[in-house]
Amino acid sequence: MVRRLRVQLRRWGRGSADRLLRRPGHEYKHEYKQPPMRHNVNSLFPSTDPEFLGWEKPLLPQVVELLIKRFCSRATLDLSGWIVVLPTSFSSRRFEVLLRDSASDLGVRLHPPEILTMGQLPEKLYRPRNALAIEFEQTLAWSRVLATTHVDDLAPLVPTLPASDEVESWMELAATIRGLHEDLASNRLSFQAIAEVSESENDQRRWKLLADLYAKYLQELDRAGLADPHEERDVAIRNRACKTKKTIALVGTSDLSHLQVAMLNVLEGEILPFVAAPDTFARRFDAFGSILADPWLDSILPLQDDQLIPAGDIADQATAVAENLAEIAPQFPANEVTIGVTDESQVGPIELELRGCGVETFRHLGWPISRTAVGRLFDLTADYLKHRTWQSLATLVRHAVVHDRISAELPQPAETQSLWLVELDELLANHYPIRIDADLPQLAKQRFPQAIAVAAWVEAWLSPFLDENKTHPLATWCKTITVWLDGIFQAEAPNDDPTRARTPMALDSVRRLLKRFGEVNASLDFEIDGAGAMQMIANRTGELRVLQPMKSGDVEILGWLDLALDDSKALIVVGFNHPFVPAAVTHDAFLPGHLRTSLRMADNDRRYARDVYNMQLLLSTRPSVRFIVGRTSADGSPTPPSRLLSAASDQDVARRIRSLLNVTRPRVVVEHCWDSAEENRSLSIPKLPPSAAECPVKTMSVTAFRDYLTCPYRFYLRHVLKLKPLDDASAELAANQFGDLVHGALEAFGKSKHRDEGNQQKIEAHLLDHLHVYADQHYGHATSTAVTLQIRQAERRLSAVAAEQARRIDEGWRIHQSEASVDDKMGACVEVEGFKMGLRGRLDRIDHHPKSGRWAILDYKTHGHKPEKKHLKATDNGLQWIDLQLPLYRMMIPFLGIDADAKAVELGYFNISDKDAETRINIAKFDETLMDQAQHLILHCVAQIRDGHFEPTDGPVLYDDYDMILQTGI
Repeated sequence: MVRRLRVQLRRWGRGSADRLLRRPGHEYKHEYKQPPMRHNVNSLFPSTDPEFLGWEKPLLPQVVELLIKRFCSRATLDLSGWIVVLPTSFSSRRFEVLLRDSASDLGVRLHPPEILTMGQLPEKLYRPRNALAIEFEQTLAWSRVLATTHVDDLAPLVPTLPASDEVESWMELAATIRGLHEDLASNRLSFQAIAEVSESENDQRRWKLLADLYAKYLQELDRAGLADPHEERDVAIRNRACKTKKTIALVGTSDLSHLQVAMLNVLEGEILPFVAAPDTFARRFDAFGSILADPWLDSILPLQDDQLIPAGDIADQATAVAENLAEIAPQFPANEVTIGVTDESQVGPIELELRGCGVETFRHLGWPISRTAVGRLFDLTADYLKHRTWQSLATLVRHAVVHDRISAELPQPAETQSLWLVELDELLANHYPIRIDADLPQLAKQRFPQAIAVAAWVEAWLSPFLDENKTHPLATWCKTITVWLDGIFQAEAPNDDPTRARTPMALDSVRRLLKRFGEVNASLDFEIDGAGAMQMIANRTGELRVLQPMKSGDVEILGWLDLALDDSKALIVVGFNHPFVPAAVTHDAFLPGHLRTSLRMADNDRRYARDVYNMQLLLSTRPSVRFIVGRTSADGSPTPPSRLLSAASDQDVARRIRSLLNVTRPRVVVEHCWDSAEENRSLSIPKLPPSAAECPVKTMSVTAFRDYLTCPYRFYLRHVLKLKPLDDASAELAANQFGDLVHGALEAFGKSKHRDEGNQQKIEAHLLDHLHVYADQHYGHATSTAVTLQIRQAERRLSAVAAEQARRIDEGWRIHQSEASVDDKMGACVEVEGFKMGLRGRLDRIDHHPKSGRWAILDYKTHGHKPEKKHLKATDNGLQWIDLQLPLYRMMIPFLGIDADAKAVELGYFNISDKDAETRINIAKFDETLMDQAQHLILHCVAQIRDGHFEPTDGPVLYDDYDMILQTGI
């Protein structure tokens, strides 16, 4: 007992430790007493001191072998009198598999032990005074305490408290305090104890408040007939009430909390720790096989330079995994290899890379339910109920099961059955509505009836949750949500598709959660509306996980803390970087790193020591270990090498870091499934449909020529296949839509009886009237803030237009026609060798000067560039046409009723810039040589289109709408 006593003294220290160990409301004397005598019920083990099994072999197979050797009779392996405790769920499952497989191989009947994780053990050692509250009930109790405390009294807790009606925010705060209490309790600390040693007045007020709230929390649970599990464990320790008739085997439990050590110290029963270390390292462990931090801080790890693999971002790290698997494949089959990850974000890229190499994986971390169809449905539904916007609706109806239900149930003509989603997107992209319950503009109602019907369907489907004034206890809502969930997932069954196969498992898990919450203690339940209940359940389902069965040949992916007890022969660890390993504990708002250290809680030193020991096991227990050290994480942020590299000599550390930062690893050729076909080795764009006997283009607009000059392939996509981008997620008008807004006002003004008005103020008033009419027709009064601001920007621009228009009138010009149309029905065409290409266009404005007889064709542009800049580009061979709009307008003059020589008609822009100085009329200065070149280019374009030339351009395309199709930049 001398060594154990020294361990406790070292852990807790002297002086203020007495105060730190007190619990509120209880007199506590800090005494170290002789633990009760443990009777050795299994004489095959000579003592209850830790069994040091070395680290030349993995620990779990050694323990299984040892138990079989000492307890296996001819026909039976009886371990029913044992509790085997392991640190993680993975190690528990793996130990059970090894034990059952070994018994099966020996042909003996196994009476298995009770296999637990260390977190499950405490409740096996004592009898609580009341039923223990589950975590959710604990959070509810904390929430009720917060709700019944005056807001002013809560001021020391957090800088900003949630609003009174933000139920979920209060629940989050309650969950934070619950987690804080759990963290402190695991270290045998209390709120009151920390208040007594806090130095600043603000900290003292905060911790005293938490101590008061904790006392009320215990009273709240007691009124509900429940008990706090952490308080009950502490009471059991103080009353020395921990006992068991079974022998407890602690297998690899190297990171025990103070609470767990205290319970084991007072336990009446036999404890046998199994430690993965040689007995020469005994002084580095306590009596229960848990590490002592200080001796490990200066350890030197047996790491070799060739075990460190440099890599770049997470994609390159995944490639490095594939390369290393390929390299070790001749030596180690898949079932002897494990991939370790230090952060869950690394799993997806690794799985994607390996799947491309034909390697299937099994993630022991499982899948968060938030990543399944069930979890996404909860998240999307909660978001819709909370905001009830068209954007949240458009996201919700894209969920597969919701989409299928709408398509099946929405009354619609057969020919339009698949178009309701497109119509919904067009509504959002063209009218920018916000709230579902706000009135839509009349134009939107006329154009998109299917989208409105979809909104009505969703509202009816979710009607049980929509009434804000209708509240029920959460338990009642859980039953309602269960019925709702079963209704939407009526036909879900196991499926061979891995992503679909997760859905039934997620459904079962969520149903169990709803059942458990539906049975929550009535004294702690509370009234809440449907939207709040859905949000609360959505948040809780996000914490659940589903684990698919492992298939033969799968390569296992394990988290960092599971690797130490893994027994595979080869290991590849990804993300051997800070801040992933060791994980830091310095960013807690209540318990920052310096406070944790002063309180002797689990701090950065403890984490470092734990991971040094784990690293020692990784390096010692298997023949092949490699650590991939990346330079950036999944989100692109820089990631320095892990601090564990410092467990070496200064020269080794410096050399390795320089090598990792500067040296490129030797590449290993890895064959992917997409490499199998030679034609797929290079990136190819989709082929166009076979050319028809006749030209697929019959008529062209003046702007279509610019599209052809930019890229014939993209021209075909837009003007033949009618593929156009549709952005339903934008909250503001696109550049062309803002142009339409300004054009709409100017067009209406040009057609009105006020178009010859010469007074600037009156012109401005008329323009703004037309602007607001257009905006109301298209966007209504309940549109996004961004669109409202853009309308204000248009108002400012039109104020400058009014000044320019007044000058134009003063100079004698009049608006002759606004939005004049020319098309092929009028005979407008471009003829090439007998082939006629129809020509169409809408001319924004035709001006006439009655006194001089001059004419001008003007195009409104919401930018400040002159026509020459937009139509011509300087090249080594001189000016080159890139836009043929104004030359094409000249070709349309015979169809416009203009009584003048076409060459005498002025062509130009009415620029409506964001800069007032650039808002003016700019007449193009194209000489006749340039206009002749334009004429020839127009004919050439028509000839090329006629002959079916639609090859993609080699050059870059600005503002490319088809980059996803052409995979530009890949």
